[in-house]
Amino acid sequence: MAQGAENIIVNDDLLSKYFSGEASPEEAMAIDDWKTSNESNRQEFVALWTAWNHTSLRPHEVGNIQSAWEELQPLPKRLPSKRTILLRWAAAASVLFVFAISAAILFKINNRTSQQNTVTASLHKTEERILPCGSRVTISPGSSITYPVSLTGNERHVVLKGSGYFDVKTIANQPFVITTGPVNIKVLGTSFHVYNTDTAISVKVISGKVLMSVAEQQVIISGGETGKYLKKEKQLAREPEQRTFHFDNEDLEVVVATLSSAYHKKIIIRNPEIAALKISSNFENKSLDYILEVIAITLNVKYTRNLNNDEIYFEKAD
Repeated sequence: MAQGAENIIVNDDLLSKYFSGEASPEEAMAIDDWKTSNESNRQEFVALWTAWNHTSLRPHEVGNIQSAWEELQPLPKRLPSKRTILLRWAAAASVLFVFAISAAILFKINNRTSQQNTVTASLHKTEERILPCGSRVTISPGSSITYPVSLTGNERHVVLKGSGYFDVKTIANQPFVITTGPVNIKVLGTSFHVYNTDTAISVKVISGKVLMSVAEQQVIISGGETGKYLKKEKQLAREPEQRTFHFDNEDLEVVVATLSSAYHKKIIIRNPEIAALKISSNFENKSLDYILEVIAITLNVKYTRNLNNDEIYFEKAD
């Protein structure tokens, strides 16, 4: 040991100066000798040095540390060791450091998940987008849509200004919600058009169902129907689709294909020999059941439905 170093007492004050890089060469040599003199000193040095690095401590100020510790944890008057004070201060600072880092990470995560993207169509062409959830949207000219850049939360929420067509992908327990003006349109999986004019916001459902709501009003719109929010009256209304069919000596196969497309039902001819049967008839704003009944009586065939009511079968009458 260099001369003078052997008279230096290693205590918390000196260790703090050493950790902050303020110790003299003689003091640094004294600390090196102290920590290598026995295993207990070495372990204590490593523990203190690790705590110091994790908390990014600044140059040592004994009075300030003591005051800060007393403010953080007021206790009855006692005389703790200086090393105990240093360890407590380091532990408190470490907790605050971890808390600050966690808060910063959480803030960044929340900020990232709340980021929105806006797409605006030009005045002369439509814009098509596939949203993060896989749903497709066609934005009408002059319209825009704002949606989250990542798929999070209990809802898929977008904001539409103007008009657009949506083909929504079904995701269980995560409904798709469109806000346009004062109207909310909630769906699970369907395709529909949204039109926003000076007098009304209209939702024309192609398939599936949607829930339109505004204030305390709600209305369910099914495939083939149109829901409207009348801006002046501030009222929701549902309108059945206007369907007109004119069949002039058409094969049953052609009639079935037309009805399947119009009503979004799968209609199957089970007996090939009846597919070429001819029918002539006009239907104006009639229900599908009414049209099926007329066809069955006219052609002397029968129709049935499956248990899920999503398929219809034509076959020879018994």
